[in-house]
Amino acid sequence: MAMTSDWNRRRVLAVGGAAVLAGATPTGAQTAPETFELWPGGPPGCERVGVEERRVTYNWPDGRVDYSIEGVRRPTLSLYPLAKGGRPKASVLVVPGGGFSKVVIGKEGYDIARWLAANDIQAGVLLYRLPRDGWAAGSDAPLQDAQRALRLLRSKAGGAKTGALGFSAGGTIAAALASRGGGALYPIVDELDARPSLPDFVGLGYAWLNRPQAPRSATPFHGFGAPTKAFLLHAEDDPKVDVRNSREAAEAIVAAGGQAELRIFPTGGHGFALRSQPPAPEAAWADDFLRWLDRLDG
Repeated sequence: MAMTSDWNRRRVLAVGGAAVLAGATPTGAQTAPETFELWPGGPPGCERVGVEERRVTYNWPDGRVDYSIEGVRRPTLSLYPLAKGGRPKASVLVVPGGGFSKVVIGKEGYDIARWLAANDIQAGVLLYRLPRDGWAAGSDAPLQDAQRALRLLRSKAGGAKTGALGFSAGGTIAAALASRGGGALYPIVDELDARPSLPDFVGLGYAWLNRPQAPRSATPFHGFGAPTKAFLLHAEDDPKVDVRNSREAAEAIVAAGGQAELRIFPTGGHGFALRSQPPAPEAAWADDFLRWLDRLDG
């Protein structure tokens, strides 16, 4: 599949985000997720880590309240069952952002998972460790968590194609999972680690990848070297992560023999996730992502 060019504004306004509204069911309409700790006995390299986990709330100008998690000591996977039951048509590891200083687990984690579960996709939200907290693996600590979580999610997927959908720094982790996730990044813990840890596909939402460039030790993502199936979305007016991150990543994925679907929207800023509503152009990404998943082989 060839890389798709920038999004046409008129088409966005025409097809809009009706499916997004339909999929965003109220929290109470779904079964509560089941949460699993990723590491029995504690994560690797935890001997010198002394941070304490804390929940930090913040208020949006429109009155909404969000929260993030800092000081993650016990990484988890929160698994959301399908809203209608049955067998999932796909399984997705949801990786929230937060600039590697926190995990924005609400809007880029639980909100996304509820929407996926309402659309017959099994979703698991990853609460991952943060490099700044002193883990021995440094910037690879969240990638270790993503590997372990993808293996766990795959064990629950019943053979469905299993991938990752990450936002901002979570997109960095998802891209690293696609490019380095097959490597042995931590000592074997149990039989779960015999399962494959490369995703079948990835979704990258306004992900930081190569601009600005960073030392290899400062990021888990080191470039695309293997064929990857990726859906990329970004806003042209993103003030935090240069849109060239997504454009150049799509080109690199195709050059490496992979498949890239690129959606560049004129508006959205940074961190919009599912919060934008029609007729905002960026609201269309969710419906497009679902259609793209349906077209994937395997």
